Amino acid sequence: MISKSLEEYLKTMYILKKQTDNIRVTDIANKMNCTKPSVNKAIYNLKDNGLLNYESYGTIELTEKRRKSC
Repeated sequence: MISKSLEEYLKTMYILKKQTDNIRVTDIANKMNCTKPSVNKAIYNLKDNGLLNYESYGTIELTEKRRKSC
């Protein structure tokens, strides 16, 4: 089970994915009006839960596990 704040990050990523093909940390930070370090912390928590794929300075991809729950 993930926290409400991580859920909000996932929702934002899902919305951004529908609007553009690539999701980046900067896009999430701008959309959620938060800092890039906050986004990075959330991303690594979500990655550890198997909900997304991310390599430093790359794009963010929602995993199949996440897509099914949207």
